[in-house]
Amino acid sequence: MRRLLASLILLASLLCVGGSQVALAMPLVKHPSQPKTEKLPKAPKPVKNRPGKNRKPPKDTVLTGSIVQTDQLWVCRGPVDLDSVTITMTPASIGNRADEDAIHLAPGCTGRIGQINVTQWAGDAIKATEGVHDLAIGGGTIRCLGKAPNMHQDGVQVMGGSNITFSNVTIDCGRTNDNLINSNLFIKRAGRSAEPPTDVVCDHCTFGGGTAHTVNIESSIRSGIVNSKVCVGKFPRLTLTIGADAIAPLNAGNTIANC
Repeated sequence: MRRLLASLILLASLLCVGGSQVALAMPLVKHPSQPKTEKLPKAPKPVKNRPGKNRKPPKDTVLTGSIVQTDQLWVCRGPVDLDSVTITMTPASIGNRADEDAIHLAPGCTGRIGQINVTQWAGDAIKATEGVHDLAIGGGTIRCLGKAPNMHQDGVQVMGGSNITFSNVTIDCGRTNDNLINSNLFIKRAGRSAEPPTDVVCDHCTFGGGTAHTVNIESSIRSGIVNSKVCVGKFPRLTLTIGADAIAPLNAGNTIANC
């Protein structure tokens, strides 16, 4: 009994060294049935929805059908094969000069527009600039019934472009009781156009009276009117004006009359 007690005391003294407990190291053995932990694949990043990013039509897309708008400028910037364009600008559109015109023919505009019909109470009916080319307008009516205060109004102002043909178009922007109405058709290099309008013609057109110049052809090349009716303007001597900077202007088969 004493020997057993002595053995236990000795064993206890071996397990405690300087008051610290000694832990016996044993190898850690994984249980054979324990499954391996696998990393899950990362979730793909969500694709951002960007409305309209890929909706812009290619530059060579041809615009077809008809355009009808009220109090909103329409801009032609590319190929067209349109049956008609009808724009009405009411007095409500007066305020911001950039939004008062009815139609802008901008760089890249080319093709065919069957009919253009504009009723204008604010700005110019049509402006064309350099970069418009090979455009045929088959007919229509442009009427200017009013304008914003202190602006010089034109029915059609061509500042640049090449091979633009208006056929069978009636332009009537004159008003006897209004001022600062320049012309029904004004062809002259202006704005950002580096080159003068070239081969711009109105064929079998009708121009109303009451404007300062019924038709005014200035710095341009082979541009003007043919086979058209020109009503006498507010200042008769300015009815059909062809400036010194007009190179080879077109003026053939026209009739000037009191309308």
